[in-house]
Amino acid sequence: MNANELNIPRTVADDTTKESQSSEISLQPGSEGSQEAFNAWVKFLDIVKLNVSELKLNTWFKPIKPKQIDGSTLSILVPSQDYYEMIISRFGDIVTKAIRSILGDDGKIIYEIDPRISFSQEPSLLDTPPEIQQQAGRNTLHNDYYRPQRMQTAVSAPEDLNEHAQKCFLNPEYTFENFVKGKNNEFATAASISISNRPGAQYNPMMLYGGVGLGKTHLMQAIGNQIKADNPHMKVMYVSGPEFTTNFVQSIRMNKAHEFERYYKSLDMLIVDDVQFLEGKESTQDSFFQIFNSLYQLKKQIVLSCDKPPHQLEGLEERLITRFQWGLTVDIQAPDLETRIAILNKKSEKDGFAVPYEVLEFIALNIKDNIRSLEGCLKSLIFDAEITKAPVNMDMAKRSVLKFGGIKNRKQNIDISNIIAVVSKYFSIDESLLRLKSKQQEIVHARHTAMYLSKELTSSSLQTIGAHFGGRNHATVIHACKCIEEVINNDSSFRDKLEHIKEMLLT
Repeated sequence: MNANELNIPRTVADDTTKESQSSEISLQPGSEGSQEAFNAWVKFLDIVKLNVSELKLNTWFKPIKPKQIDGSTLSILVPSQDYYEMIISRFGDIVTKAIRSILGDDGKIIYEIDPRISFSQEPSLLDTPPEIQQQAGRNTLHNDYYRPQRMQTAVSAPEDLNEHAQKCFLNPEYTFENFVKGKNNEFATAASISISNRPGAQYNPMMLYGGVGLGKTHLMQAIGNQIKADNPHMKVMYVSGPEFTTNFVQSIRMNKAHEFERYYKSLDMLIVDDVQFLEGKESTQDSFFQIFNSLYQLKKQIVLSCDKPPHQLEGLEERLITRFQWGLTVDIQAPDLETRIAILNKKSEKDGFAVPYEVLEFIALNIKDNIRSLEGCLKSLIFDAEITKAPVNMDMAKRSVLKFGGIKNRKQNIDISNIIAVVSKYFSIDESLLRLKSKQQEIVHARHTAMYLSKELTSSSLQTIGAHFGGRNHATVIHACKCIEEVINNDSSFRDKLEHIKEMLLT
């Protein structure tokens, strides 16, 4: 069996001979090598826990299994590719120091990936040696690291899957590989990967909460997709809060409430999105309570999402809120600029479209709070380029940003005086006329338009806006805005003109 090694501190290329020797050692229960590996791993964990939090220790190091030790080489088993790469990127220095202190300056670790192994929370010796197939070849991850290959296992699908078990309602596009990790979701991503490797073992239930369009659904379904990929026989169900409620009501109408609960209690994993929609629905909550209790007692994984922390949910029974807090509660924040750019870049690459960096940056700077709007803006941009058969450019980006309300994020950069100047130029009217008490229809219309845009695009008070238009009071500004709103509702051509003016202000 070829193992892929992380050589600390030297390069793997210098240790080819040792790797070949160590890779042939099999793990026998109670063997000297395996007992030494266990003892070394316990010492390793004692050092690591001095440098990381208990949560990180439990998430990233406790699931690992020590396998074999040969001289200065420690062989360990990790559950997945993502697991391996995250450990390298997050804890490389800590691992280096720990392994040196135990095995000496020539110490190194060989990482092997075996998704079939059941990883317990505490490190212990394997009861039986895993039957691992040999996997040749390896890919360079870094000068000092090698990227291991996932061991291939022959897994046959169960012969008799019932109809419900086949319907997971998971979107195959929602995977960890397609999820962009950033500071805003770092903790949530780590916990989700841990759950996908050991469902029901530690973080159960897990509650993700945060605003709309921040990636909660993607992350939850990525857990389900990973578990189904590793364990095709497991019954996984994804359902939204409204869908759960609708299905429950239908089951009552058809006198099949018991069958409804019995099916959900038979699941190996339940993913419920937007549980806040259970608020105020007492019968639905009672049914969900029974299902939750049954799954939890059987150590079946439960993953939930909500738009706010559990304790802020109103109209939800206290017994449910308490159970939601039994496990791990993680918030997902709005992505920072770098993460937003990375999301756009990954999406454009997936769609096979070359988008200049400055365009991606412009979109990311203007659309900040919602990943769905971010991706929607990019889709609009790409559609514009396809229709016009022109290369993606900044003008297209500005139009797309305007459609998705990104200009609202630039209020602090837009000045009322600038709005007056742009509106005057658009309507070919002298700026000074907008400040006078002229009742000429064209001037009044232009003045109302400028007042409306000042209210929409700036954070200025009505009194401040009125002061820029000849000292008019707030009531006049309100009247002007109502007039423009009526025109917008009745005249589609004026709506287009207004968008054009907004575009001029954004440029």
